[in-house]
Amino acid sequence: MNSGYNFHDIVAAAKAGLSVGISGAILMAAAVAAGLASASAIVPVTVVLCLCVMALHYWKTQQARIAADQAGLMRHRFHLLAQQIAETQGLVQLGGVGLPYPVAFGGDYALTADAAAVLARQVALRKPKLVVELGSGVSTILVGTMLRAQGFGRLVSLDHDPSWAEETRRQIRAGGLEQQVEVLDAPLTRQDVDGESFAWYAIPAKLEQTGVIDLLIVDGPPQAGDPGGLPRYPALPKLLPLMSPDAEIFVDDARRPGETEMVRRWLARYPGWIARDLATGPGTCLLFRKGAADQDESPGT
Repeated sequence: MNSGYNFHDIVAAAKAGLSVGISGAILMAAAVAAGLASASAIVPVTVVLCLCVMALHYWKTQQARIAADQAGLMRHRFHLLAQQIAETQGLVQLGGVGLPYPVAFGGDYALTADAAAVLARQVALRKPKLVVELGSGVSTILVGTMLRAQGFGRLVSLDHDPSWAEETRRQIRAGGLEQQVEVLDAPLTRQDVDGESFAWYAIPAKLEQTGVIDLLIVDGPPQAGDPGGLPRYPALPKLLPLMSPDAEIFVDDARRPGETEMVRRWLARYPGWIARDLATGPGTCLLFRKGAADQDESPGT
């Protein structure tokens, strides 16, 4: 909350007091002229009116400011509570996945539990043969575990950060997911896409030889690399030639302005695709080709 004296509020109160004081002085002068009051009363009455109005105006301004701060704090608390409820629901839904070890959902960059539950459901519904992921992490372990459970399918994850890619490989080995998951180093390079320049993944030749993509997970590159831009926009233009006719795209952090604009531009550029937004904490968007979307069973919001 704000505390202490606010210079702008004091100035506003002084203006209000001065305005009422001048009006009072004019009225007192008229009363003196009409013989209804003494001329000696003009100054004290004007000063009292001015000070009273200043105090009242300042008090009302501060009360309004305190009320606004309290309302903002309550909204923030309700938002945090809603996030915690969504995370709890997501963790409950993920209870049957059978992850090989505790996975830290949420945090600054990791997939949240409610978004992870949506991803797990889509893998179960789609039963993809090839999943490609942009940006490795907890989603890598989740999808790899589900592919192992379904008995077929591969996940290829691209990561621009060699140290983080190695950390993900270590987790893959710890979970015994080497047969299902592979993390490929893909440094960010300047590339022209749809007439614009982006720092995006250099696609390894091995990816192009792996097969057609049934599910694309867009969770990289980091927005921090281009705070005001659309660093993830090239995902669909660059990988569309490698995607199967009924492929699906999972977009994390879809509530952020950059991802919202990215999806809008994708739909304008590729009218054969449609999008469905799901109300997870960070926002999740699923994109399908129109024919495939008619058969999708996932609920939209």
